[in-house]
Amino acid sequence: MLFKEIVGHKDLKNRLIRSVLNNRISHAQLFLGDEGSEKLALSIAYAQFISCSNKQIYSPDNELIADSCGSCPSCIKYQKLAHPDLHFIFPVATTKKVNSKPTSKQFMSEWREALLESNYYLNLNEWYAKIGIENKQGKIGVDDANQVIKTLGLSSYEGNYKVMIIWMIEKLHHAAAPKLLKLLEEPPAKTLFILLSEDSNQLLKTILSRTQLIKLLPIKDDEIRDYLHRNFQLTGERIDNMVNLADGNFKHLIPILSNSVEDNPYFSHFREMMLLAYRQDFVKMRSKADELSKIGRENIKQLMQYGLRIVRMCLYYDLGNTNLVKSTGAELNFIQKFSHFVNQSNAEEISALLNQANFHISRNVNAKITLMDTLLRISLIFNQQK
Repeated sequence: MLFKEIVGHKDLKNRLIRSVLNNRISHAQLFLGDEGSEKLALSIAYAQFISCSNKQIYSPDNELIADSCGSCPSCIKYQKLAHPDLHFIFPVATTKKVNSKPTSKQFMSEWREALLESNYYLNLNEWYAKIGIENKQGKIGVDDANQVIKTLGLSSYEGNYKVMIIWMIEKLHHAAAPKLLKLLEEPPAKTLFILLSEDSNQLLKTILSRTQLIKLLPIKDDEIRDYLHRNFQLTGERIDNMVNLADGNFKHLIPILSNSVEDNPYFSHFREMMLLAYRQDFVKMRSKADELSKIGRENIKQLMQYGLRIVRMCLYYDLGNTNLVKSTGAELNFIQKFSHFVNQSNAEEISALLNQANFHISRNVNAKITLMDTLLRISLIFNQQK
């Protein structure tokens, strides 16, 4: 993965590049970014650049100050995710294939496939689906922590940095935490830890205090527009629509650009939920809650996040800030109509309910009960407006 292949984040890329060129690489770094952000791609591009034996230094007028060459033996291995000094740890759980003491090493072939298939835009739900644990909660356990200690205790194969990328560090099991914390405090020489997270609130304070924070902001609209213009044959109007759909997150566009879907897969579910809540159709609400409880916890969490976005767009529309409403087509039509019922008088309360549902689902509360309770409470809010 080259830096130039990643959408946006120009300033952050150059910051990471300078840390290498100036020999100021922090041994433990935390890449914090929303679901679907470029944190995984950036971490691999960063590690590849560190290891590259023929770094390309660009002229001052170039967007990047430097990048990997992409053709030296080290870069070729990195592009195949097969470099002997590149290591990954990620959440896993038991499956039909691995029925006891699962570790990242046992799923490494699936991991490499998932990264390459998703172009490094992998999210937790997609990973769980890849290994068949959609209805389980993966974790980074003690056995993986022991593997980290064992791996980093060995010398590097090629004399450069050993890189340990830990994806979704918030899934670290409490029993495994002390082992990793000790290693973060006293790392072996020329070792780089890159921890990837989507929610700093779920991280141990001791981990936060031992790492350098690298925070990924949403991609700027102009950066997405420029990338689409350079890489896809799209009209100006189509590009503008895509930029609105992205809403700062390029992952939202990947299914559309690959022609696999035309609309957000959660749109029809959320629209039906809200219509049923408004009509107070309790029988169908119960049926919908039962239906959604079977799509998997990670999908339900994504649905709640999507709902929060729609509520925010409705609020913008109700306040007259239509330039902030990043939506098109059927979704925009729904927002325009729905803003009569979700507005400045109740948006905060509805958002709190969706956030609460998301929290309960992540804590393994019964999904059907959580969804039904959320629909009933939203229905009550709507009823108070009639």
